[in-house]
Amino acid sequence: MTMNRDIDVVNELIQKGVDILAPQSVYIAPEVDIDRIAPKTVIYPGTTITGETTSIGAHCKIGMGGGAHLENVQIGNGVSLMQGVYRDSTLLDGVSIRSGAELRDNCLLEEGVDIGHTVGLKQTILFPNVVLGSLINFCDALMAGGTSRRDHSEVGSCMALYNFTPQGDKFASLFGNAVDGLFLDCQPIFIGGQTQIVSPVSVGFGAVIAAGSKLSHDIAPNKLAISHKSCDEMRDFDARLIFNPAKKIANTLAYIAQLRVLSLWYENIRIPLADDVERQYLYTAAQKRISNAIKERQKRLERFVDKLQQSLELHTAHGNDAQIADHQKALLLFQNGTTSDFERIASQIDFSVIRNALTEALVSGSTYPQAVQQLTKTITSSMKRTLRRLV
Repeated sequence: MTMNRDIDVVNELIQKGVDILAPQSVYIAPEVDIDRIAPKTVIYPGTTITGETTSIGAHCKIGMGGGAHLENVQIGNGVSLMQGVYRDSTLLDGVSIRSGAELRDNCLLEEGVDIGHTVGLKQTILFPNVVLGSLINFCDALMAGGTSRRDHSEVGSCMALYNFTPQGDKFASLFGNAVDGLFLDCQPIFIGGQTQIVSPVSVGFGAVIAAGSKLSHDIAPNKLAISHKSCDEMRDFDARLIFNPAKKIANTLAYIAQLRVLSLWYENIRIPLADDVERQYLYTAAQKRISNAIKERQKRLERFVDKLQQSLELHTAHGNDAQIADHQKALLLFQNGTTSDFERIASQIDFSVIRNALTEALVSGSTYPQAVQQLTKTITSSMKRTLRRLV
């Protein structure tokens, strides 16, 4: 008994060049636009494809090793997805993910990202060639760095990025940044295996975090961080009391600013350079992921700020002068951070020089990452200086 809504749909895909192994074990939901499933792609047994926005490029391998569940995902060319669940995410060309993965809620993986088995991602943005090992939780993060698959930013196996507080707040972390990372010319970031990081942190390009470290502070560029301190104590706890909120707000505002730069890049560079309708669809979906990520961070920040007045009053009652000052600083940061002049500055940026240079490289047969790396240092340096005005 077939699982498909209509075996004719499967036959139609097979006739146009999609290789569906064991067709009777593959489910394609009624809302899926099969015109967005490209030929020369292999769909393995046990795979389910759902969601009206789902699209799959050419030369992909979907569901090897037990089948995959796809739901409103947009996939570029040459992507390999083993057994796992992939929802509400966008994956560009050449992404490879091994079995047991769960992607959800606005993940964006750019070209050549490579991920090991049993990895959980949510609200995560990975720039080209970032590599994640296995048994990793890496939610609410942006990671950039490296110049190639051999010179890449890496997250070691069994790493956990903690993004949820006892007060129910969620924070995101920056590993590198968008302004510099967009040009694929920055030093890689290395996070050793079995590392635990408490968000929000900002980690600079060229930084190395030693395996087994436990971190909750920012790491400057080109620094080796080793933190194996253990603590065994018990103290009173009141979830209404928030400590050191200024850092959390500052890091969140910085994260949002980097996402806005990335969205601007897609709007003015990646989408206009799309060479066909399907590529434009893919990059537009990617920009939507970024836009949704901005909304998520703004929502979480506003909820956090709403708690600060009560926390400030409690710290005042306890006479915690340092925390009183930090709360006042945090509220001022939030007030100033919501009056950004981003739109005015962004409207004055001329992207035409970069677009023309990239167009020339793409026409000659370069991939997008190769085209970016062919930009002259003069063009790259000038655009970085311009984009830094936005953050």
